[in-house]
Amino acid sequence: MTNHVASCGQMKVARLAQEPHGTHSESVLSFIRSGSLDMLHGETFTATQGMFVLVPGGMPHTLLSGSDLHVHWMSFCPDCLGLTADSALLQPFSQVRLGALPALTLSAERIEFVQTLYQQFEAALQQTLPLEVMKSFVFLLLHEVSLAQQPVNWRAGMHPKVVAALSYIESQGLKPVSLQDVANAAFVSAPYLATLFKRETGYSVGQWLTKKRLGEACNRLMHTHTPIAALVEELGWSDTTHFIRQFKAAYGVTPALWRRQHNHKGEAG
Repeated sequence: MTNHVASCGQMKVARLAQEPHGTHSESVLSFIRSGSLDMLHGETFTATQGMFVLVPGGMPHTLLSGSDLHVHWMSFCPDCLGLTADSALLQPFSQVRLGALPALTLSAERIEFVQTLYQQFEAALQQTLPLEVMKSFVFLLLHEVSLAQQPVNWRAGMHPKVVAALSYIESQGLKPVSLQDVANAAFVSAPYLATLFKRETGYSVGQWLTKKRLGEACNRLMHTHTPIAALVEELGWSDTTHFIRQFKAAYGVTPALWRRQHNHKGEAG
């Protein structure tokens, strides 16, 4: 469903209490329109008016407190939008994963445009939005991040073995890949990686592989004519029924219906 590809909204809170430590599979880009937000993301930092806050998918974070907050936010699935880890638009998120402070300052002359982008995207999502239009909104906002002031504060970041595992999954995740394969790529034992990966991302390696493949399934359903049975084989599922079950659990509809909802190019499968 559209909300799993990209969502947009805003939040106004006079005083924000601490929220539980957590992760989410989508990447999130927030913009502080006013007020301040204290956040734990490897280390404690404060985001203030005119700043972007970047949270890559799978990275643990905690909202500690906030006051007089007005925040615009956008969540998006990079794979669903055809964005890979080496995409220029995702480089700020990659830097955060490697240790950059997840806050960027927007120049004053760009603030009004960015606020308008968020507002127009939120309004557009109230109706059925063509995928190419949705993509345009996401890409424009990500471009604004690339224009913001780069972080100068660095922290320890995600554990390097988990970064190595995520990089391997990004490049090899559409092939038959096991936990042992990922562990070998990170030069650690499979049990150690399983524990570490779960602690750092909130997901098991298997769950992350499934997320990667489902995101690519969305991308191919949108942009190709490939029959669903062929996609199943290309993306590493053992059978079509299992794929359809996992896809429906993630997106609420079958792959065939999802394809019909999001484009008119693919076969019903």
